[in-house]
Amino acid sequence: MKELHYRSLPEETLRIPLPNTDNLHIKGVLRGSLDGPVVVMMHGRPGYGNEMLQYLAAHYLHEEGFTTLRLWMYDWEPGTRNLLDCTLDTHVSDFDTVVAYLRARGAREVFAEGHSYGGITILKSQAKINGAVLWDPTHSGYWLERPDGDPEFPERLIGEYSIGLVGAGSVVARKASDYDRALEDTTQWAAHKGYPLEIITAGKGVMVHLAKQYIEVADSPKRHIIIPDARHQLNDSDEVVFTVLQETAEWLKEIQRG
Repeated sequence: MKELHYRSLPEETLRIPLPNTDNLHIKGVLRGSLDGPVVVMMHGRPGYGNEMLQYLAAHYLHEEGFTTLRLWMYDWEPGTRNLLDCTLDTHVSDFDTVVAYLRARGAREVFAEGHSYGGITILKSQAKINGAVLWDPTHSGYWLERPDGDPEFPERLIGEYSIGLVGAGSVVARKASDYDRALEDTTQWAAHKGYPLEIITAGKGVMVHLAKQYIEVADSPKRHIIIPDARHQLNDSDEVVFTVLQETAEWLKEIQRG
């Protein structure tokens, strides 16, 4: 297993204006130069740009020759979105804005990485990117197959909120929860994207057969990696984490060459 050699390098915090909002912006941390290939990094829901896997991947991919821009789809600082105000469409619109911003600043190659809800965001987006890697991406089948909820991740609806009851828990606006449950089959969102697609799936998660549906309709080149000992967060062990990082970097370098 390759070692990850940590090096402290300058990072730039970008605050990208969001059109048609009340002076809101989306925060991103840029590591590297826009002269090189840029990977836009999308966390899941709830999540943030400095969670472990995103943070390590940003450093690892930079070592492999990529500039990284890890996003905060919502944040604590003034002028950013709140999680309770966001649906999937909100994230898609903001992701599109980020890609357009990078193109306007001269980025020639823009790739995307998305975990969980970040993955389905990328699939719904029509932004012009050069390739994507999705880590255990969300699929509508998750809710369609569990109309009464997921026993592993139980939730309770209280007023305008959906409350996650496991571990540290989570809070999502009921409008977002209702939006998700009303989604029809999202399989075709992976079809005809116009760019190479890799999906890395947690073998112990519930998305394995759903990821296969995405891969089946995706245009070539495409690749599906299943990590047998991983659960949805993909942080079960050093081996799992490094497999995610290595497979992501290898795929991005491969599609760059091809």
